[in-house]
Amino acid sequence: MRRLVIFLSCVFFFAACSNLAYLTKNVKPTTSDSYVLLESDTTYVVKRGVGVTWKEGFQKGVYRPELENEFGTFYRGPAGCVIQFMDDKSMGPFDGGIWVPKDRINSKPMIYYYFNYNSQQAMLTGGPVVSAMLLASEGDITFIPPVDQNTFLNDIRVTNLPLKSELH
Repeated sequence: MRRLVIFLSCVFFFAACSNLAYLTKNVKPTTSDSYVLLESDTTYVVKRGVGVTWKEGFQKGVYRPELENEFGTFYRGPAGCVIQFMDDKSMGPFDGGIWVPKDRINSKPMIYYYFNYNSQQAMLTGGPVVSAMLLASEGDITFIPPVDQNTFLNDIRVTNLPLKSELH
């Protein structure tokens, strides 16, 4: 039964992620000197799918622009900065960062990451079907589905003020 719940949660999660794939089209490198600074680790907790608890967020650090397109800018953080837990099991850490939309009125910032996975953990947790689903997405830019609740993501601020030397 536990495997079925995990499998269904993964299906719902990846279905939600695939609806956002258009945001990764036509991305190009950016040379902006702007950045996002997170002064502490920060997360939120949300229930998705069939009641599975997800804890998601970032490690502290400087998030610098790496890619952009007509929809927004991808601010990449330090290695392994994206935090994600399904129930109490770590799904990461992942490399990635914060996607900031150009239209902040109709869209809000989201967490993105470069998908990778632990094949042994995937096999133990979800079996061969889940493991095969995960393998197909290896290396893709993936968005964590947005949440309706108010989270720290709503307060993300982009700046180009000089950084203190210890943060470079």
